[in-house]
Formats: sequence, structure tokens, C-alpha cells
Amino acid sequence: MTDLDHLIERYTDLERSIRKKMEELFSGICGMCTACCCRADICEEATQSAFLSLLLEKQDLSEEQMDERYGWLDLHGCSLKYGRPPVCYSYYCDELLARLPNDEARLSAKVLGNLIFHIGRDALGKWHLVEIMNPKDLEKINLSQIFQCLEEAERAYAVIEDYLQSGRLSLGDRNILEAITTETP
Repeated sequence: MTDLDHLIERYTDLERSIRKKMEELFSGICGMCTACCCRADICEEATQSAFLSLLLEKQDLSEEQMDERYGWLDLHGCSLKYGRPPVCYSYYCDELLARLPNDEARLSAKVLGNLIFHIGRDALGKWHLVEIMNPKDLEKINLSQIFQCLEEAERAYAVIEDYLQSGRLSLGDRNILEAITTETP
């Protein structure tokens, strides 16, 4: 297994977990919303990005299967199991944030939404992993940087899971979450 294959395996495992957690937290709200925040032009990033294209291939998906008008959106939400552009996780409308009970819950949600963005930051210079369009450039990415960010994201995810069960964040937990930027990418 190559380092890139190992990255893809861990990345997809974490992305699946994040997706599941976000569905648990927000599907009731998003499912009732009449203002669709998903756009086909965002979905196109998944087909243009060399890295995300690899993830689509693993799902036996191609650009030809994406709807021109709705992208990967179907009646149940996004049909991608993994390989979504980071913005698909990091965007929270005011309605979602307003329904969270306190600042710790909002911080946890924002960090959860930025874990995918965090993993790929500065993968090739200042380029994010999903901004790399040429597949040959994937051979040049800073894998040690990406694996470090992936480990930070995995630790933060574990903290968020614990927080959602216990309702408490320790100082150590907060420090782990602070390693993840909550700025909107």
C-alpha cells in the first residue's frame, strides 16, 4: 500500500464518520429546510480535483453520472458517501447554529465542519489538497504535513464524539479543538 493509498483510506474513514455525525445532528433541520444550500457548481469541484476524483473512482462514480443541474444531490441529500468538497461540511446556516444549545456546542459543530478542510491545508505550498487539479502533482504533496493534520483531525473528532455524549469539554479537549481552524475556508 502506498502512502497515498493509506491517506485515502484514513481520509475516507474519517469523512464517513463526520458525515454520519453531521446527519445525526442536523438531518432533521436540513431535511425540513426549503432553501437548498447545495449547488451543482460546488459538486463540480469533486470532479475537477485530482484527489477528490480518486475518491469518486473508488465509488465507481464519474463526472458523467453527476446531474448538470443538481450535482450529486438527490431526494435524500448528497449521494456521495465520501469525496465531498470541504465546503460541504464547513458551511452552517444561521438556522443550524441557532438551534445548538450553547457556545461549546457551536464550537464543536464548527470544528466538526472544518475537519476535512484542516486535513488538506497547505498540501502543496499554499494549495489545499482539493485545489490540486493535475494528478501528477499529487506525487509532490507534503504527505507528512497532511498526515499530521489528519491525526489532529482524528483527535478532534474523538473529542467531539465524547462531548456529544457527555456534554462537557475539558481544558485538554479545548486545546485539541483549537488545533483545528474554525475560520470558514
